[in-house]
Amino acid sequence: MSYLSKKDDTRFSTQYTDIRKQQPDSSGKIETSISRFSQSNTSYKIGFGCLTDQVYKRSFRRGFEFNLMVVGCSGLGKSTFINSLLMSDFYNTENLGPSKRVKKTVYMEPTTVTLKENDVVLKLCLVDTPGFGDAVDNSSCWDPIVEYIDSRFDEYIDNENKVTRSIFPDKRVHACIYFIQPTGHNLKPLDVEFMKRIHEKVNIIPVIGKSDTMTPEECRDFKKGVLNQLTFHKIKIYDFPESGSAYSSSDNDGEVMDLKKCREKIPFAVIGSNIVMDKNGKKVRGRRYPWGDVEVENTEHNDFVYLKYMLMRTHLLDLKDVTSQQLYEKYRVAKMTKIAEDSNFNVSDGKDPMTQLETEKTEQESRIKKMEEEMRQLFEQKAEERTIKLKESELDLEKRKEHMKVQIETQSKELDEQRSKFEMEKVQWEELHKDWEFDLELRSSSERLESKSKSKRKTLF
Repeated sequence: MSYLSKKDDTRFSTQYTDIRKQQPDSSGKIETSISRFSQSNTSYKIGFGCLTDQVYKRSFRRGFEFNLMVVGCSGLGKSTFINSLLMSDFYNTENLGPSKRVKKTVYMEPTTVTLKENDVVLKLCLVDTPGFGDAVDNSSCWDPIVEYIDSRFDEYIDNENKVTRSIFPDKRVHACIYFIQPTGHNLKPLDVEFMKRIHEKVNIIPVIGKSDTMTPEECRDFKKGVLNQLTFHKIKIYDFPESGSAYSSSDNDGEVMDLKKCREKIPFAVIGSNIVMDKNGKKVRGRRYPWGDVEVENTEHNDFVYLKYMLMRTHLLDLKDVTSQQLYEKYRVAKMTKIAEDSNFNVSDGKDPMTQLETEKTEQESRIKKMEEEMRQLFEQKAEERTIKLKESELDLEKRKEHMKVQIETQSKELDEQRSKFEMEKVQWEELHKDWEFDLELRSSSERLESKSKSKRKTLF
């Protein structure tokens, strides 16, 4: 890019003005003159040729985000596949894989990993789904996954609808790698039902796990059967379009693969390994069997390289674009349509939606006032009834108090009469028995005298 000096800029403006003053007969002559001027002055450039540099610098500064969901039954090698994809021991003895953890139900477990390659930063969010397909009754095991995908869409809609919007992280699921059991037969009903539930919400990439358990012929026939079933049930999967790829088969880069050949491998039959072996002086990931070794990144043994190449190199941004421009927009339209239907919008009557909203707001406020008035009247009625009941209870208590007071006075009078009667009887009884008591005293004194006299006589003899 060359920049113009002040002198050159003046000459450019003068010449361009002279061209505009020619007043040609047709617009074609003006275009010819301008194009001729541009061809004769190749050293002058407008400047939009640097837009790619600006986009590169901005993307380089912000980095990239990608959200990958991995779904499948336990034991299909999902954790090992992640380790092989990231070329690290992401799942190890300290951070166990989902299939080795104790769980009861399906739950979401997002984990963010920051990757850096050639100074390009990628924030990769891995979403595990432990417990999927491991229960006795799997009739609703996909509900937590569907709810998670919808919640990420809803969160994105809420952030877009804020009054003050800012840059927020994109947590929408951009791709879902679904692991299929290598049975050699058709898809299971669980596989079909799950993919039916999410194929319009996320890019599905079907993968046959532990493909080394099948022979090449069995794997080839199984792939055909899976594709036929997907077509029969009208399940949409991400087919890695060539138009959306960053590279094409015509590139001269030796590392670039034939995309047509890669697309023919769908569904990808992959294997993974946490073991690094020494193969002809080269460190490779693989699995060792009594009959030989299987290399993870060997295209003759499995399709892992094709999947990794298309997922992380050629179609990563296209997966994000499809999620944002197609899947998310479809979900947003359905969401807004449902809101409009719930709000009873009727555009056919010629009313403006804002006017409709104001009308509904007024009606809602009148309903609220009416409800408040009804509640106030009901409260007053209940309070009045309560007051009447309290007064009745007070009167009842007063009556009971007076009655008890009368009873107490009556009982007190009876007690006083009984006491006075007792005192009179006591006096009479004492008067009647007064002589009897005197006789008793005389008798007792005479008895004492006799006893004394007898004692004296005994002493004399």
